[in-house]
Amino acid sequence: MPGTFTIEPADAATPAQSEPAFVDAVQAAILRAGFTPLPKPSHSRYVATVVVTHTVRGAVTSGTKSRPAFGVSNWGTGLAVGLPKKDDQLHGLIVTELKVTFLVRSDNHPVWSGSAVTAQVDGTRAGTPEAVAGKLADALFAQFPRQLPAPVSVP
Repeated sequence: MPGTFTIEPADAATPAQSEPAFVDAVQAAILRAGFTPLPKPSHSRYVATVVVTHTVRGAVTSGTKSRPAFGVSNWGTGLAVGLPKKDDQLHGLIVTELKVTFLVRSDNHPVWSGSAVTAQVDGTRAGTPEAVAGKLADALFAQFPRQLPAPVSVP
């Protein structure tokens, strides 16, 4: 049932403010779910904890690749092979998981928990923290308040 909430660190070792794009995206998604945010310190009904993990899962190329070109000239048939252009660079493939837990402030009893995961190429528009945070928070809270058996996979 909607009420007031505050986003707080899951523990002292992982301050929520270290990922401001994710905190902002989660707060916006919770607002759309009908809750009212209160600034810290507060006496909100709920505490939302945000945990973000990033894992590098290899490298991929980005940019436009040249394709082999076939051509016919006065001298016969020829084959031209395009070499990678300067735009083709290796970028990390980053898997990001966002986990949000709602706790009742009075007794720290968890009432809802969910997570969402995506893989994006680092250094691209889709791989910026703001874009990833928005995608994950929106996908996660589209399921709210249904309990999720596994992380929501986001393309």
